[in-house]
Amino acid sequence: MVVIQRIRVRWSTDARGASDADLRRGLTDARRLPESLPDGPVVVHDVLADHANGYRLTEQVISGRDPASSASLQLSETERGVTVQVCVRGAVYPLQDRQTRLFTLAPGEIGLYRANFRFRGQCCCSASWWYEDWTVRVANAPARPELFLHQVPQQVSDRRVGLYGGRARLSAA
Repeated sequence: MVVIQRIRVRWSTDARGASDADLRRGLTDARRLPESLPDGPVVVHDVLADHANGYRLTEQVISGRDPASSASLQLSETERGVTVQVCVRGAVYPLQDRQTRLFTLAPGEIGLYRANFRFRGQCCCSASWWYEDWTVRVANAPARPELFLHQVPQQVSDRRVGLYGGRARLSAA
């Protein structure tokens, strides 16, 4: 079984300051998985903290046909385990126009993918900008509520960039 927990933090251009950054701090920490998850080879726990609603967490569980694509991931089985690739559509910066391999997880391993993006609304007459910080944990392991809480990831892919221009001031994962 593959379990994915994607935590997205979203904010608008007017929430770029230091006080709002302080509010966002810690929101991408691992969360407890729901007690009962659907059966299936892949389950996604999708969590969103949006500035528009005071960073209140909203959660949904996605399973069924190709749930990984709902988290912008593609999974493929190999001899060594599960290979995880990412392709984020709609991001203005950084552009992601093709799939990128993140890591291959052996049975029992957990991977961590960190990224941030700038998006723009579809309407040209009033193009709004927003930003998202993603923390995606992927486990090639059976689901249990504490799965991501206490185990250090064996594979890490940190693709964060400076979103506002200038030099990036990001800490190591």
